[in-house]
Amino acid sequence: MKDFNFKVPQDIHFGVGSLKKLPEILKENQSDHVLLISDHGLESLGVVAKVEKIVKAAGIACTSFLDVVPNPTIECVENAVKTYKECGATSIVALGGGSPMDVAKSTGVLVKFGGKVTDYEGLYKVPGPIVPMIAIPTTAGTGSEVTASSVITDEDRNYKFSIISYEILPKYAILDPELIMTAPASVAASCGVDAFIHALEAYISNFATPFTDAMAEKAMELIGSNI
Repeated sequence: MKDFNFKVPQDIHFGVGSLKKLPEILKENQSDHVLLISDHGLESLGVVAKVEKIVKAAGIACTSFLDVVPNPTIECVENAVKTYKECGATSIVALGGGSPMDVAKSTGVLVKFGGKVTDYEGLYKVPGPIVPMIAIPTTAGTGSEVTASSVITDEDRNYKFSIISYEILPKYAILDPELIMTAPASVAASCGVDAFIHALEAYISNFATPFTDAMAEKAMELIGSNI
């Protein structure tokens, strides 16, 4: 058997209604002002308002940045950084799918260390921990809440680049099934297939280990029997 190592550095909360734990997590991190990064689609569905209400009811200020687009651009990240600085936020909540989380991760880097987002392109260029970040997925496909990468589109180069570092891994992830139970059947099916393919990729990867095989096998079993 070949050598391998792994780490699970996150604090992950799973359960129906677990979204209500958000204020507790924010207070643990001494955060009195949240930048909520999401999109107008979730705003129209009332999901953004639901999160804002929970945060504000706990006496924590909340500013929302909702101009996230699919395949988010450098400009999108820069605008989020500007909003973070102007409102005086002390933490970030990423709500949605992969795009809001990609923007949130890159925003967390720039508000902590400055510079341009392209300065951190590639492997392990983030020098240390970013601001506290809580990821709240509303889909079950991308898995961005548990990955150490942020994918941003550089329109000048017509190129999607990645920032890859364990420093940008969300410190917390809240996985509340209530947030995805009302998704349209087509969306639920697409997310299920996406997640299944991720598990399959891990299982056949040349870098697979007994640990990743166990996770991948169970994921494929659950997804295959429920999709």
